Amino acid sequence: MLDGNSLLIDDIIVVSRGHMKVSLSDDEQFLNKISEGRKFYLESGVYAYGDKMGVGANVGKIIPEEKRVAFQERLIDSLSCGVGDRLPDDVVRAAMLLRANSLVKEGCSAIGLDKIERIIYFLNNGITPVMRKNGSVGASGDLVPLSSIAAAIEGNGKVMYQGKIYDTNKLYKKLGLDELWLREKEGLSLVNGTSAMTGMAALALYDAFNILALALAATAMVTEALGGMTDPFDKFVHEMKNHEGQKEAASSLRLLLSKSALTKNIEELRSEVKTQAEGASSVVESTIELQDPYCIRCSPQLFGPVLETLDMVEDWITNEANSANDNPIVNLKERKVHHTGNFSGFYIARAMDFLRLAMFDVADELNSLKERILNEKYNRGLGASLAGEEPGFNSGFKGVGICLADIFGRICYLANPYSIHRRTTESFNQDIVSFGFGSAELSLEQNDRLRELLAGVLIIAAQGVDIRSGKDPSKMSPNTRIIYQKIRGAVAFLDKDRPMGGDISKIAALIKREIFFE
Repeated sequence: MLDGNSLLIDDIIVVSRGHMKVSLSDDEQFLNKISEGRKFYLESGVYAYGDKMGVGANVGKIIPEEKRVAFQERLIDSLSCGVGDRLPDDVVRAAMLLRANSLVKEGCSAIGLDKIERIIYFLNNGITPVMRKNGSVGASGDLVPLSSIAAAIEGNGKVMYQGKIYDTNKLYKKLGLDELWLREKEGLSLVNGTSAMTGMAALALYDAFNILALALAATAMVTEALGGMTDPFDKFVHEMKNHEGQKEAASSLRLLLSKSALTKNIEELRSEVKTQAEGASSVVESTIELQDPYCIRCSPQLFGPVLETLDMVEDWITNEANSANDNPIVNLKERKVHHTGNFSGFYIARAMDFLRLAMFDVADELNSLKERILNEKYNRGLGASLAGEEPGFNSGFKGVGICLADIFGRICYLANPYSIHRRTTESFNQDIVSFGFGSAELSLEQNDRLRELLAGVLIIAAQGVDIRSGKDPSKMSPNTRIIYQKIRGAVAFLDKDRPMGGDISKIAALIKREIFFE
């Protein structure tokens, strides 16, 4: 139920991907504000940007009264220039949901209720405008991408319906829908906002949280495969460091490794070292490692800031999703029309840059775990590249390790900030832009590569656990065993070399479908 104030990330997900039905709040005061905003704007007679005046650098050009309605249609036509691949349906549905939520806020947008209801009709009936990947600088909002929604409301452009692309006007005839005229300001209200980038950002963040949770599980499984210790995750250790994210990560790892018979107790290891040292009069080369490598021992310290960054990003996206982000906006309380910059996507641009940099840390952890467990010099007896039989004749996961190194390199590249590459445009009217849309797109792309890297590491971790335990998963923690069993339900133990690309893709698809969290 949309009210302009209370939309959460999970709400965006269940509508964009789960096709949950959408409705407007039935609060009478809320609905009155939408109609009052429209009425006040029309009656004010104010010479406002994008209605009586031109748009962008044309703001100084006065539109004749008899052309002001037609101007809205011309505006949408001029912005219908997006190119590239069609954006996925979940992205477009998220954009529609957020546009509707923004337009209902406090009557600020001065748009007719019928246009908002048409967007909700699209959502509830599986009608998805064709929106292209390229064309938004995230300055006066996502003008080009959002024009596809505005065009569809008019009955123009193309839409996806029941798996087929239609000319919108033909689908309207098929469904018995009337085309809607965009009147004073309404075209501008539909396109002048951050809804497309914010929708993508919400999807990217949601997926990043899931990837992070599974990366913690992969870390726990590799800890078991290497016979690592749980001492680095002790509650006291992390209380002494103060950071809430670090405490949360350590708590998760303690839970994941609870009751594992494959991990080692540091006091028992110290006792063994003491026995080795007894009676020695010179340096003794111990066979026991009393400290695990950083990829295990420092993992809470690595995951902690990632968790806190994602929490901060969630706050920013949630605030943006519940904002009035077009221009101009109506202030009903003071009976004013404000010319604003709320369409600027700087929060989303920075949030997505932060997100990709944080998720680089996750990828770096996964890459280090992979390299550690595949190297027979450091994997504590698991053999060369975890080859199941005849290491040397069988190469095991050597090829997979190389493939994942390439994927990791791409993740590193995508972690670079995109917003610093922004450029002045539109006759110096948009003299500083956000590039929030592009940054959000790159975050979705990085998540795709992260799922592939994570899939490979999970398969490798399951192989390591099998070798360490003698294929006895009952020795695992009950919590990591759940993850292990889902991996083994899709990918068998690698006893002899076989093509592995399909296995990696299979696990990556299961990650995307959230199978590991069922």
